[in-house]
Amino acid sequence: MALTPKIEIKQSQSLLMTPQLRQAINLLQMNNLELNDLIAEELNANPLLDREDDRLSQIQDTTVPSINDPEETLPPSEEVPSNDIDYDNNFEDDFGSDRAGYDDIPTDADWKDYHQQKIARTDEDFDYFEQRLSTQKSLYSFLDEQISLKFKTPKEKLIASRLTTFLDAAGYFRGNLTEISAKLNIQASYLQTILKQFQTFEPSGIFATSLQECLKIQLQDKDRYDPYMAFLLDNLDLVAEKKYKELKRIGNFSDEDLADMLSDLKSLNPKPASSFDYDLTSYVIPDVYVSANKYGEYIIELNSKSLPRVLINREYYSEIKNLSTKNKEAKRYLKDKLSSANFLIKALHQRATTILRVSEEIVKFQRDFFEKGVDYLKPMLLRDIAEELEMHESTISRVTTHKYMHTPRGIFELKYFFSSAAGSYSGDENTSVTAIKHKIKQLIDAETPDKILSDDMIVELLARQGIKIARRTVAKYREGMNISSSAQRKRAKRPNS
Repeated sequence: MALTPKIEIKQSQSLLMTPQLRQAINLLQMNNLELNDLIAEELNANPLLDREDDRLSQIQDTTVPSINDPEETLPPSEEVPSNDIDYDNNFEDDFGSDRAGYDDIPTDADWKDYHQQKIARTDEDFDYFEQRLSTQKSLYSFLDEQISLKFKTPKEKLIASRLTTFLDAAGYFRGNLTEISAKLNIQASYLQTILKQFQTFEPSGIFATSLQECLKIQLQDKDRYDPYMAFLLDNLDLVAEKKYKELKRIGNFSDEDLADMLSDLKSLNPKPASSFDYDLTSYVIPDVYVSANKYGEYIIELNSKSLPRVLINREYYSEIKNLSTKNKEAKRYLKDKLSSANFLIKALHQRATTILRVSEEIVKFQRDFFEKGVDYLKPMLLRDIAEELEMHESTISRVTTHKYMHTPRGIFELKYFFSSAAGSYSGDENTSVTAIKHKIKQLIDAETPDKILSDDMIVELLARQGIKIARRTVAKYREGMNISSSAQRKRAKRPNS
């Protein structure tokens, strides 16, 4: 049969990524700091947008649209088509909003992508979100990358996230482990183990609790720590006072030895975080606050103080509109700016609503964690929250990334509350992988030199607690927690003869 060209009509479905939908998705995944920058740019670029606090004393009309009143717009004669947002891009109603008018979205949307004016490319595949990220790293973002690599379980990441909030500007740890352990309801010795792991991070000396410990860590990294250097660190007061004769006398040093050791000390950095010229606290501003009332109920609130409230300046709009009745280009410009302002306000409201709903569901799901501590963190997947809220998993992922929750137990990133589940002999899946790893570590920590637990023995002990797990899984979890094998532990714990 001969191949010939022909024309045919075919009906198919496809996803539509409009400019405004792209903008809304970018806005959803921003944290409060990034959103502050975007709003500041929009306030400068759009003359119809005002900060609510700047005009609060002048506003008499309570129907002015704001982030808390997104449905109030200009009178029907002045209103431009409004656009509801579907972050999932699947044309399903995740937010209970009316989809009418979605197809009328203008293709020349005026609201620019964040920092788009600095970007030369404008093709559809360009990732504006990645381009927004700073090329310079803060100390917290640098540590966060190392936390993701070093710690495998959500529980460890939760604790690590909490400990980073106790760093001072020089990079020293200033927290009280006893108080932190009481808040998280875990042993102080476990916190000490996490802190020791932190002290292996870069920059060298970070998370030290004193100057002596900071210098010791750096010397160990350079393989320059020996009993003589230990003596010198124990007498830093004499070094500071330059009492070198006394040091040589009580340490039995020669002039050459002391000069070499002092040279090594001068090469160290007593302030490990000094090379990061950024505000540390700016990376842990919470997006959501969680508190308990007198009835034991948890109250979830957005951190609205960290974001400016924006509204449309109707008086200015009416004034300019009357002056530009005969100028088509001015009318077009005014209409576009009004459409952009309306969409920004609606998008901010949708973002706030989505974050609040996801946070409420997390608190509801992880209630035992808030009441009893980290050991009671339940297995939870993005799919669980997505199904409960009738949203897409990608939406939940965007909401929980780089968003922080202030709780009675500390400040945690939303994504740290998620972990997978493991089976049990009873048939349920209420035991999280995090809890199993913690039990394995507890068993190993409690072993004695004359009774080292093999992986098979750990499997048996867990089975007595109703936890079904294979030996190779125990080995994988153990290695993930940087715990050596039973043979290596036996050699390490063997008494010196």
